[in-house]
Amino acid sequence: MVLGAVLALVGVATATTLYVTRDRYPDLEFDSVRELSRPPAGAERPADMWTAVLGDRAYLGYPLPDDRLEVVAVDARTGDELWRKPTDVRADDWEGLVAVPGAVVVRADAPGDSTLRPLAVLDGRSGTQRWQRPVRGDDDVYFADDTAVLVDRGAAQLVGLRLTNGGVKWTEPNPRDQYDGSRTKVRPVGSDEASGGPGFLDGTPRDPWRSKGRRLVQVGADRSVRLIDMASGSVLRRWGNVADLDDLVVAHEDRLYVATNEGGYQLLAYDLESDAEPVVLYRSGSDEPRPKDLVACGERRACLLQVPNNDVERTEVVAATEGEGTKRWPAPGVTSLVPLGEQVLAQREYPKSTVTLFDAAGKPVLRDRGGVAVRLDEGNLLVFAKAPSTVSDNRVLAGVWAESGEVDELGELEDVRSTSCSWNTQVIACGAEKDFVLYRFADN
Repeated sequence: MVLGAVLALVGVATATTLYVTRDRYPDLEFDSVRELSRPPAGAERPADMWTAVLGDRAYLGYPLPDDRLEVVAVDARTGDELWRKPTDVRADDWEGLVAVPGAVVVRADAPGDSTLRPLAVLDGRSGTQRWQRPVRGDDDVYFADDTAVLVDRGAAQLVGLRLTNGGVKWTEPNPRDQYDGSRTKVRPVGSDEASGGPGFLDGTPRDPWRSKGRRLVQVGADRSVRLIDMASGSVLRRWGNVADLDDLVVAHEDRLYVATNEGGYQLLAYDLESDAEPVVLYRSGSDEPRPKDLVACGERRACLLQVPNNDVERTEVVAATEGEGTKRWPAPGVTSLVPLGEQVLAQREYPKSTVTLFDAAGKPVLRDRGGVAVRLDEGNLLVFAKAPSTVSDNRVLAGVWAESGEVDELGELEDVRSTSCSWNTQVIACGAEKDFVLYRFADN
């Protein structure tokens, strides 16, 4: 009986270990692209088209002749249209859509930083417009589960707005320098879960709401940094003399990474949970290299691009892990990095768009693949054979398994405006020449 109990406990422990350590982002079952549906976009060819995908919902938008924006909600699993509603606000130009939990945000464009433009929130279930608010052209907005945080540059403050009705939950004035300057830079605090999901073209998460306790870091004109709770507006922690507004700043999980925009720079890591002195992760060692891009790329690990004397062919990736030292490897011509756990996707734009996927040690597992790659999840990529464009044309797609770099050719998206495309791990939604189109490319 005792032996049986011990074996049972061993079995439970083994099963638990396998569950905890199993691959959270397995290889997707890629398949040739096949059309799911083709929702119409009005009687005339739209001047612009936008899409946003979050979970099993796709939102599609296009301008109407009366300057309102028509938004269409589609079930991303089946392609079935769920609702179609115009906004109550009008704009000469629209900028796009942002899918948030239970809602979709529509934003107008503005010709200048101080020009007011409408921001509107539509209910995700019905399409009914919940509220709208004019914001400046240079204002930023960040979203949490039930809160939108407006970086109100005209009033020099952060404003927490209820996603349900647009009501003001809290305000927090910007830090000011000795000359009463109030310029600021705001960045969301990322999470492993969010950065493991689908990303935009620049690698930022399409679904940042996968983690709780959403926070922002704010860099002030006085070089201070504040950690702010998005739901309440509470300032959770402050640090002085941390970063200038043009320094590279990334916050992820419990760390804030800062690389000063100067020769002889240092890469520093601050603990977001304490007032401890920062840890120096890397010193450039000379005035030649300058940091050009910075991302979080693993547990307490940061990766950056450094370029010596603006010689892009001598660009290097620097990967620095707290307590474990630094790795460096060449990445000629690379202009940006996208994290996939400890792997990094490096994008090169000249003389043509190519991507290289490096493993944690800097070994290429996919080298100089033509086109532009986006993250589906931490374990899988989608590669456009050519850089996305506003012009309607065909776009060849490939799926890539990140661990091995193995490529699966998926076929062609026909006659799409590829800059309008959005995706999850199974479906891609795009504006086409006249209609919208949804394609399925994986069955997981």
